[in-house]
Amino acid sequence: MDKKLRSFMIYAFLLILVIGAFAVLFSYVYRFFTIDIYNRILTILIILSVVIMVAVALAMLSIFAAVKSRKVNALMFVPVRLGLKLVMPFALFVTDILKRDKDMIRSLFIDINNLFVQAGDIRKSPEKIMLLLPHCLQNSECTHKVTGNINNCRKCGRCCIGDILRMVEETGVKAIIVTGGTAARKVIAGENPEMVLSVACERDLAIGISDVSRIPVLGVLNQRPNGPCINTTVDVRLLREKLDSILLVPEIARKGKD
Repeated sequence: MDKKLRSFMIYAFLLILVIGAFAVLFSYVYRFFTIDIYNRILTILIILSVVIMVAVALAMLSIFAAVKSRKVNALMFVPVRLGLKLVMPFALFVTDILKRDKDMIRSLFIDINNLFVQAGDIRKSPEKIMLLLPHCLQNSECTHKVTGNINNCRKCGRCCIGDILRMVEETGVKAIIVTGGTAARKVIAGENPEMVLSVACERDLAIGISDVSRIPVLGVLNQRPNGPCINTTVDVRLLREKLDSILLVPEIARKGKD
């Protein structure tokens, strides 16, 4: 089993155990309390705990199936969304307490979010798509700063911005390079695109996807051979594949490949 998926399954099972422990506790209190109102309250809490346990179990199974099959069908929509909203925050909370690597859980969150987004009607015309990029993709020694205006790139080949600019010119989508999460959220709010294709690290992508839940976001993780936030890069071919998958006009998606 994939390491990320196995980790998620463990955290989901742990959440079920925690809720189950509360259900057992409520059952114990229910058994020894005789006041009628307390009994009613505890009965409701027990039923609620069981319902939540079942919901988490369904979310866990649906996410497992989605990751294995690489798709989310209509029956999985609600439980997968529940898993993203409930199990993932719990998993991050536990990893924080245990001082474990959160990026593994965030990476799975991004992967599942992408599957969830791609299951819907996501094809858009180029002007409705925003390509959001971090400024750390640019070579740190470059004097032609592209933050805010990717067209300042001279396509010298010292970083991946030139290849991305060519892709933007071929497809007609709008690309914006930002300095961080706050700037990204401000740009999205100002431009109000119908679809966002974003490149970032696990933390920024996971937070960004959660913060702009009203707009579908496809995430592509950057690569950090020099550490975080400096001279990072991205698989441009993968980025193009993601872009092609959301472009409305097939001719545009194929342009530049022939």
